[in-house]
Amino acid sequence: MAFTYHFLYEIKYFIYIYMMQNITKIKEFNPFMDNLNQKCLIEASAGTGKTFTIIIIYLRFLLGLYKNNGFNIPLSVEEILVVTFTDVSTQDLCKRIKNSIKILRIACIKGNSPYPIINNFLKEIKNLYKASLILLKAELNFHNATILTIHSFCHKILNIKNYEINGFIYNKKLINNEIYLQYNASISFWRKYLYPLPKNIAKIILKYWATPNDLINQLLPFLSKVELPKFYLKNINLVEQFNKNIENIKFLKKQWMKYKDIIINIITESHINKHIYNNKSIKFWIENINQWSVKNTEDNFVPEQLKRFSQNVLITKTINEKKFPKHILFKNIDIYLNKIISLKTLIIIKAIKYIKYLIKKNKEKNEQISFNDLLLILNKSLNKFDGNKNLAKDIRKLYPVALIDEFQDTDIQQYNIFKKIYINKSNCTLILIGDPKQAIYSFRGADVFTYIKASLEIKNRYTLKNNWRSSKTMINGVNKIFSNCKYPFFFKNIIFYPTSYVKQKLNYNFIVNDIIQPGITIWFLPKETNLNSYRQIISYKCAYEICKWLILGQEQKIFLQKNKNSSNIITISDITVLVRNKYEANIIQKEFIKFNIPSIYLSNTNSVFETIEAKELVLLLKSILEPHKIKQLKNILASNLFNIDLSNLDYKKEQYFLEKSINQFIKYRNLWNKNGILLMLENIFLKKNFLFKKNIINNFHKKKIQNILHIAELIEIEFLKIKNKKQIILWLIKQISFPNNRSFEQQIRIQNDSNQIKIITIHKAKGLQFPLVWIPFISSNFLDLINNEGIIYHDRKTLKTIIDFNKNNDSIKYALEELLSENLRLLYVSLTRSIFHCSIGIGNIKNTKIKYQKYFPHRNAVEFLINNKGYIDHKNFQNLLFNLQNKDIEIKIITKKKQIQYNPIYLIEKKNNYHCNKKLKIFKYQTILITSYSIIKNDLNLNNNIYKYKLFNSKKKIKKTSHTFPTGKKIGIILHEIFEKLDFTKKILYSFIKKKLFNKEIDCSWYTILIKWLTNILHHPLGIDKIILNKIQNKNKITELEFYLHINNKLCIMKLYNIICKYDKISRKLPKLNNDFQGILKGFIDLVFLWNKKYYLIDYKSNWLGKNYNKYTKKYMEKNICLNRYDLQYQIYTLALHKYLCSRIKNYNYEKHFGSVIYLYIRGINNIENNSNGIWEVRPSYELIKKLDQLIT
Repeated sequence: MAFTYHFLYEIKYFIYIYMMQNITKIKEFNPFMDNLNQKCLIEASAGTGKTFTIIIIYLRFLLGLYKNNGFNIPLSVEEILVVTFTDVSTQDLCKRIKNSIKILRIACIKGNSPYPIINNFLKEIKNLYKASLILLKAELNFHNATILTIHSFCHKILNIKNYEINGFIYNKKLINNEIYLQYNASISFWRKYLYPLPKNIAKIILKYWATPNDLINQLLPFLSKVELPKFYLKNINLVEQFNKNIENIKFLKKQWMKYKDIIINIITESHINKHIYNNKSIKFWIENINQWSVKNTEDNFVPEQLKRFSQNVLITKTINEKKFPKHILFKNIDIYLNKIISLKTLIIIKAIKYIKYLIKKNKEKNEQISFNDLLLILNKSLNKFDGNKNLAKDIRKLYPVALIDEFQDTDIQQYNIFKKIYINKSNCTLILIGDPKQAIYSFRGADVFTYIKASLEIKNRYTLKNNWRSSKTMINGVNKIFSNCKYPFFFKNIIFYPTSYVKQKLNYNFIVNDIIQPGITIWFLPKETNLNSYRQIISYKCAYEICKWLILGQEQKIFLQKNKNSSNIITISDITVLVRNKYEANIIQKEFIKFNIPSIYLSNTNSVFETIEAKELVLLLKSILEPHKIKQLKNILASNLFNIDLSNLDYKKEQYFLEKSINQFIKYRNLWNKNGILLMLENIFLKKNFLFKKNIINNFHKKKIQNILHIAELIEIEFLKIKNKKQIILWLIKQISFPNNRSFEQQIRIQNDSNQIKIITIHKAKGLQFPLVWIPFISSNFLDLINNEGIIYHDRKTLKTIIDFNKNNDSIKYALEELLSENLRLLYVSLTRSIFHCSIGIGNIKNTKIKYQKYFPHRNAVEFLINNKGYIDHKNFQNLLFNLQNKDIEIKIITKKKQIQYNPIYLIEKKNNYHCNKKLKIFKYQTILITSYSIIKNDLNLNNNIYKYKLFNSKKKIKKTSHTFPTGKKIGIILHEIFEKLDFTKKILYSFIKKKLFNKEIDCSWYTILIKWLTNILHHPLGIDKIILNKIQNKNKITELEFYLHINNKLCIMKLYNIICKYDKISRKLPKLNNDFQGILKGFIDLVFLWNKKYYLIDYKSNWLGKNYNKYTKKYMEKNICLNRYDLQYQIYTLALHKYLCSRIKNYNYEKHFGSVIYLYIRGINNIENNSNGIWEVRPSYELIKKLDQLIT
């Protein structure tokens, strides 16, 4: 059976001719004069006063002014249904409508108003006294107003009509989201279907998803409102299909090996398109397939190139269809590729079906109902043949008027509910208000195709013409960009209507050095570049230009003018940067740090349970419940909550401090019992005590305390249900494992942003306005956003959302069309946020997804707008872009400039240390709170080409030695664990090695060889002092010594680099270090031991340097030390041990008590006496350790 699913048809977009006929009927809406007793769609472009229009309409219905033929029956606040799509917008709309009712009521009493809009109402009202009474009643009764979210509306109707619709929601618990159900269902699926699979299949699956969490995260886009291909609905056994795939692949490999030599001749002699099937390409494809064909068939992998030789593909690529390449091999490739079903796809489909089924079953079992269920139930109830007429009629009686706000964010199910109730019904009003150009929430179910469908079904269509938000030049600039293309949003039925400025904004200007700036500045990167380079260059330019603005503001040379007599100097709070996501926000924030510009990311929707404070709080609560667990207590004291370093104390002082801490934690426990967790935590962190010193709190600590108290509030609510404290800790751990960032209660609370650059996502910025806007990354390639697993698109006839795992040509084309249209809408939303000015960064980005170019030539929204005919090269791109330039749009070429020079205090006042602390608070990458050598090393620009090693590779039978013992990170961990548990003075037992290597995938023939190898190391003289490990007793050694070095101030990495270069000849050879850091430096020393009254430390290195002992001489080991920056490691380890010995040994002296650092390259140590191969010894100077101690602590 063919492995395909798709309706192969081509249609025009939603009966285009009919649509164009409707478009001609669109006219400007007058909120005061137009008849409201109708079904209509109002298209409100950005800034045209959508909310303002809703308020006027609402007031007209309250006063009975909804028909243009005079005074009608006034409606109550209970009868006017207003539907929005978020709780926040509902609250905002309620507040604004109530306030407007009050203002109009007072105006009716006075007979006049300072507001022109209210005076328009007064002209229409015949009886002001009667109107004031109506408005007073509405104001007093406004708590009963039906201004609801779509889900609240459904819930209200289902509650009212519960009996009539068979008790659908009676006694059922409403759940905010299904995230826990989804994760639990994924775990259940994993256990049921994936655990029992054979080992060879399980290995393949674990490469796709390591855990059930990974699986469910990939499935989330497919779990709702996606129609699965019917073929997959059949129950296919995973193991059987995997084995069938293996057999089919083996057959194809045999066929290929049999006929591969004649392929080139057959193809070249045909009339196939030689531009695609040229000799170079064919040979490349054949070589890849040849390599695949000779390998053992262990998985279901099939090279992409094999499809090139499918008979169907060859026919479509042939110019003369009669002379296409023919061969049995090509036919078999066609047949057998269709038989091979992707194991990954099969699991995804099976998981979707099972998880949906299990969620539904568990909700029924637990009598739960979700928000999406409310929509489904009401929709089904309205579609029932018997009862839908009465139900719809009853809803119309309750709400004869319905205003649907943000209609572009609806989906087909939501629209069908209102369609059934109101459309084609008499004596009712349905007004849909939205803007398809701002439909950008497809990721949460919004569907612009629903808007398009409604626009074809509703006869009365209007638009709002006047832009009340932006300056004249800003509006003209946007009009120019989106009028450059006939269909600027790709789909022919999303039309751009130019807006007009209002006289109130006529003199709005952005003035720099006495020159009025254009509304839009395009910063253009002239060379074609990749996405990463584009982001790097544009982010620098963005930070550079904003820094110039701020400096000019200090010099009073840059203004926001509202009229000829009034101008305001710009401040940092006037500037907003729009980005797509947190990743782009991080890029721009890094650049702001370089320019000393404070910024805040306002779109952080992370759950508070994802913060480090949540994990620290678990440890704190455990310690409060069990304060006598010393290791646990030390850990929490050393954390960033308390920053208490006990390593500086001698034994007696440490014991005294721990005893005092235990007593304090017992007091905290008593406080928890008496007053609850919130008051207890406030007592710890908001009152001065010896553990937490209130006087040292800075903005960084304030943020931590804010997160802790936020979590405490959530715990207090949960404590009403769970009274057991240990259960509460388990609940907290569960929240950390499954955070819900869709829950408003859990989202991290953002601090005041008045003195920082605001960085916000385009999605969050919708509906907002800002004086000055920067959009640095608008040219990002939308092709990178296409889903790699399944193509999701809309059926162009039914509007259903479909997933195609086969990635058929039409599916890809439709999906790319939808992605481009959404990116165009994102561009529109971002450009229409600014009041005075908007700067954008544009580049000609290389296409990384070349395979999609044949379906779709456009790479990003900007390219499409300046040339919607197809692919353009770099020069044409630049020429077409400059065609946009006029007095409202300025285009500037980005050139390299020196770093702007200014005094940071010039930007931030001396008395305010706010900026420094803010950087600590905001940037996790800037301040490593608990770091380690490995993290610091990963931050370095290590030039891995300084030294290269040739890896030993031979097909001959390999002799088992330390040089041929398996390599890799896991092997290194195993060897370290063995050394950690060894008693050096005793014989190494076979049973010990067997126990350590059991289930580690190491052949048992290695066991005896490893014993000899390790025994040799234990007896070999090490270093200058001829240390023999075999003679070191357990009492004289510590394995895996853990340390924490507390860094009091932010560590300047350049100061560290200068010190180590001065005193260490190895460090002198190596490149500079990168990021500054602060917090706690954490590490583990493999071995510390006492030998002849001196203390040494050893670090075991299992690194493979070469195929014999000669590759482990001092020369090669030093190269490896340099390559991995082990110099930094032994310096930090030495400092840690030095501080440890200082606190433990009376009259400690570094020169007297410290021995050396020994790196054991264990693969290189042989049994030849006096041979130093594999042994690298160093003794850092006391001056170096002293300077490091002063710098760090």
